[in-house]
Amino acid sequence: MRGYDRLLAESPVCWARLPSGEEGWVITRNADVRAVLAHPAVRNDPAGLPGPGARRQEQAFLDLGTPPEHLPYLRASMLSLDGAAHARLRHGIRDAFTASRVEERRPRVQQIVDRLLDRLDASAQPVNLLDAFAYPLATDVVCELVGVPESDWPDWWRWGKVLVGEDPARITPTLGEMFAYCHALVDRRRVEPADDVLGRILAQEGTTDVDAVALVVFLVLAGHETMAHMLSNGALALMRDHAQRNLLRAEPELWPAAVRELVRTDGPVQLARLRYAAEDLEVGGVRIRAGDPIQVVLGAANRDPERFANPHHIDVRWQHEHGAREGGVGFGWGPHYCLGVALAKLEAEVALRGLFDRFPGMRPVDEPAWVPLPRGRHRVSLRVRLR
Repeated sequence: MRGYDRLLAESPVCWARLPSGEEGWVITRNADVRAVLAHPAVRNDPAGLPGPGARRQEQAFLDLGTPPEHLPYLRASMLSLDGAAHARLRHGIRDAFTASRVEERRPRVQQIVDRLLDRLDASAQPVNLLDAFAYPLATDVVCELVGVPESDWPDWWRWGKVLVGEDPARITPTLGEMFAYCHALVDRRRVEPADDVLGRILAQEGTTDVDAVALVVFLVLAGHETMAHMLSNGALALMRDHAQRNLLRAEPELWPAAVRELVRTDGPVQLARLRYAAEDLEVGGVRIRAGDPIQVVLGAANRDPERFANPHHIDVRWQHEHGAREGGVGFGWGPHYCLGVALAKLEAEVALRGLFDRFPGMRPVDEPAWVPLPRGRHRVSLRVRLR
């Protein structure tokens, strides 16, 4: 994280080699990151822009062995769309993710958490908190919301682990399995409608099967893979910070602020999706040309000393007092701001509070290893002793 400090102090807007392998602009300062993510001339899809961005993006998929027939699903992903196409898909399902609708699901989330805590309580020690708690919770909640039958939930956990794993040769067949499964699910749901997110997707006029499949894949993967690591990162951070843990035990009303603060200091997503300038623009006093790749660093923006009083430390009370004004970008910013933010916050609040209420002495067994994923902070496992 000290590398973020150096970038923020010396080169908050700089030209560098990106994790994708190409060169582009790296943006780290909080105000600049928010400005870029909200700018209408900054796009996720480089098609039609100057420069080789679109060709490189597609070639990157092909280099991984992605068959051409899979590319339409990747292009139709909500993360790949801009403007009206993105807004149409988002608008059609956003009501399911409002804070009020999500709050209605609190009893169900609590029920799932309690069941998993009971299972942890009866398990042998030590336990892998990622596999025994974080993944099952995140998978169950989002699959149920989207409309995936319960018997199929373990498949999504398995697929997600492959897609962020270390074996590129397994990615292509896994994507094929996911797309085929989703097509069958869409076919079945068109015959047997249901009141869930998939039902809303299919009710939208003009929604193709490719649109529906791409959206289901995006929602379930984003909703369980990222969420699982949000939970494990937050749990480990609190296990290591006795003062903040004691504060939450004394003042449990601070848990919503704790979740926001944990996403800021140890969020699972550190780099936003690569974006491209659709026209010349200025960021932080630097001229960026149309077609240039832009990589915003959420992790650095969330530790910007110009924005945060204690950039490298959890400060739940500060977060509580500053609320929505604190400017964290752990869930993104602008038109692609995380659709499921209310659900993620509720899940984390219920899960982490339940975990530490049940097991206040929980502690890590060893130093968890990192998944070699440049965009995120994901751990291979999190082995803990509960008592």
